[in-house]
Amino acid sequence: MSTPAHLWLEDENGSPIVGSCLIPLRLGSIELKSFSHGITIPVDQNRGKLTATRVHQPIVIVKEFDKTTPILYRAVCEGRTLKKATIKMYRILESGIESEYFNIILDNVKITTVSPYLAPNGQSNTHVETLELRYEAITWKYTEGNIIYRDTWNEYACA
Repeated sequence: MSTPAHLWLEDENGSPIVGSCLIPLRLGSIELKSFSHGITIPVDQNRGKLTATRVHQPIVIVKEFDKTTPILYRAVCEGRTLKKATIKMYRILESGIESEYFNIILDNVKITTVSPYLAPNGQSNTHVETLELRYEAITWKYTEGNIIYRDTWNEYACA
């Protein structure tokens, strides 16, 4: 059974960019087919000491073509900054019910890549596109217990 993730976007004015999801409580979101993200910290290979501050990689998502596709192309072509992007992740409980358990919230988001993809030889039954999202700030939230950490890439983090 898949573990779903959905994306909600707000344009530069804070208005929702409405996706095609019709599931109650996720209405207007964008279903993610895949998601990846990384943060690294440069380290001296010989001494193991940190050599610089952390580096945020873009968030890379894959989604099906939908009514947000032209809006996302406009955002990348015109260099628009989206006010907010929220990724909500769900897990399947033993009862079979999906339960939201983790959120990633991005502030001042730039879509830097929109790349359409059609799998060869009919390996996929739909058209998909890969998006890369850059951001000024990111918040990770584990919903049970409200455990939160926020980072902004342009501020120096101290241990």
